[in-house]
Amino acid sequence: MLEELRHRIAAYLTSHQICVLNIADTPSTGDDLAMPVRYRLSTAADGHELELECLIPRWADIAYYLEQEHAVLIIVLACYTAGLRWLQYRGTARPVVAPDWSVWLPRWMSTAPPDELYLVIRITPERITLFDEERGWGAREALESGNVWDLPPAKHNRR
Repeated sequence: MLEELRHRIAAYLTSHQICVLNIADTPSTGDDLAMPVRYRLSTAADGHELELECLIPRWADIAYYLEQEHAVLIIVLACYTAGLRWLQYRGTARPVVAPDWSVWLPRWMSTAPPDELYLVIRITPERITLFDEERGWGAREALESGNVWDLPPAKHNRR
């Protein structure tokens, strides 16, 4: 059952590219910060299968606060379904030291290096919840860090 859910979550994440990244209770202001960002499943060999990487413009306040606060929440909404469906992803963010810029910015033409303008973070999940009201009002299934990583890797296509 957990392996089937993990497959569905991986397929859901693979079929989307945009999420809302949120930091709750920022250290200096106590405010929540949220912004839409591009994401993809991480391809890091040393990472967990359901880790995400997010591309964040450095001008955004959220990039600054990620240096201080590492707990994040991501929401990925399914736009083209009959019922309301979304994925909630809680995890811990850390910067990617050497991002693969050819994947993130394949047509980069600026004279400024991409890492001066963008930050890439990798997020390790602590809890992933898939809400799917096509299965019934309030229907949800969750994976938590204790039961996600003990399974053999799922077979799915990564971007």
